[in-house]
Amino acid sequence: MFDEDLIFHDGTAITATITPTSKTRSSGSAVLDIRETAADGIACVMIVSNDLAETSDTLQVDIQESDTEGSGYVEIARFPLLTQGTGMPGTYHLRFHSLKRFVRALITAVDNDSGGDFTVTGVFVMLTPDFFVRAG
Repeated sequence: MFDEDLIFHDGTAITATITPTSKTRSSGSAVLDIRETAADGIACVMIVSNDLAETSDTLQVDIQESDTEGSGYVEIARFPLLTQGTGMPGTYHLRFHSLKRFVRALITAVDNDSGGDFTVTGVFVMLTPDFFVRAG
């Protein structure tokens, strides 16, 4: 069931902020066309296979929605802010509700030492049929 129609980010190395604007996959990420969710929302999971390389770097993943594919996105859910040693590797779950057609994962990578050396691999963000993940 984890086909590309359910995957926000496919594990491709993250070296900078990723802001998807199309259903066409770029840098491992894509906009998903979900039309809208059921009244109780939809579950989303983020799997982080590796820790961040430096203590000053951060990784933030926000779920956003829009009526149009290329612009107008607004945050509707947020995974915890990750820093080196904070629960990585790890798996995070959330549930969100959307009445909009398009959703994406905005992946914000912050290289706090400005060295241009931010990288993390093995990050997957996807929708899941996990009915036990409740909104909260």
